[in-house]
Order: sequence, then structure tokens, then C-alpha cells
Amino acid sequence: MASLRSWMLALVVVGCTHRANTIVDAGPLKGHPDLQCPPGAIPEGFGPPNGLSAWCLLTLPSGKRVKEGPAFEWHENGARASTGQYAQDLRVGEWVSYHPTGTPRERGSYVANKQDGVWTTWAPGGEKLSEGSFVNGVEQGGWTYWNLETLMRTEGAFLLGQKDGKWYDYTPEGVAARERIFREGRLITQREL
Repeated sequence: MASLRSWMLALVVVGCTHRANTIVDAGPLKGHPDLQCPPGAIPEGFGPPNGLSAWCLLTLPSGKRVKEGPAFEWHENGARASTGQYAQDLRVGEWVSYHPTGTPRERGSYVANKQDGVWTTWAPGGEKLSEGSFVNGVEQGGWTYWNLETLMRTEGAFLLGQKDGKWYDYTPEGVAARERIFREGRLITQREL
């Protein structure tokens, strides 16, 4: 009986020693598996369930720390909220944001933290709400808006961020129903067609 106890005690000690040596809890990993940081940058933040944002952090020669490379954000429900890139703390390149349901909410590009190029927005159900261009952070050129309640479509142009020229409202059948003329953002005339 004593040898059986000695053998069991040895088994418990060996088992405990083995467990103690193999189980290491370093805490949750920073970043996210999709986060591929550029050389010299390190992952920061946490993905779900431990956090709602992850990004790459670069220490400059001056000692200043800046976001550099890919970045992700999540909604409280764990669905992706946005994806994009940073260059020295400034948003650059394509960014996509999502509704909590996972459908796209907004897609477009940044240059030095300012919207630039074509931007598109969608409703939570996936219906397109708007599409047009930005230049240096302001609307410029042709834009189209869709109204989900009336099913009307509105088209017109911006000049330096202000509505300018003729804007038309179209019926669901594509027939022009209203014309409005803007100058420097002010409505000049409006008429039903």
C-alpha cells in the first residue's frame, strides 16, 4: 500500500511539474491575425473579445510614436467597424467602414487624412445612399443621392464643397421631376418638371 501511495504521489508531482512548465498565460495577444505591420512597426491594441481596435505603431527617430500601417476597428457586437491604413498618424489609401450588421457603410480613399476620390455610402440593408468625389476633403464634381423612402434619385454637382449648377430629382422610373439651380451653395431657383 505504501508503494502504491508513493507511486501515486510521484505521478501527481510529475504531472503537476509538467503542467506548471507547459502552461504559460502571457495574456491576450495584441493586434489581430490580419494585422501585418510594416518593418519597424509593432502591433498595438486588441481585437475582440479583448478590445475594439488594433493598429501598428512606429517609433520615429525623434521618439514620437505614430500609427503606421493597417488598422482595424470593431463594433461592440464583434463585427468589423472599419479597415484602413495610416502613414505617420494620417489616414491614407482606401478605408471601408461597416454597419454593425457587417454590411458596408462607407468606402473611399484618404490622402493625408483628407477624403480624396470617389466615396460611396450604403444603408444597413445594402442599398446605395450616395456616391461622388472628394478633392482635398471637400465634395467636388458630380454626386448622386438615393432616397430609400421616396425612391427618388438626386443628381448634381459640387464646386469646392458647395452645390453649384443644376440639380435634378428623378422619379423611380428615371423621369426628371424637379430642377433646382444652386450658386455657391445657395438655392437660386426651383421648378417642378
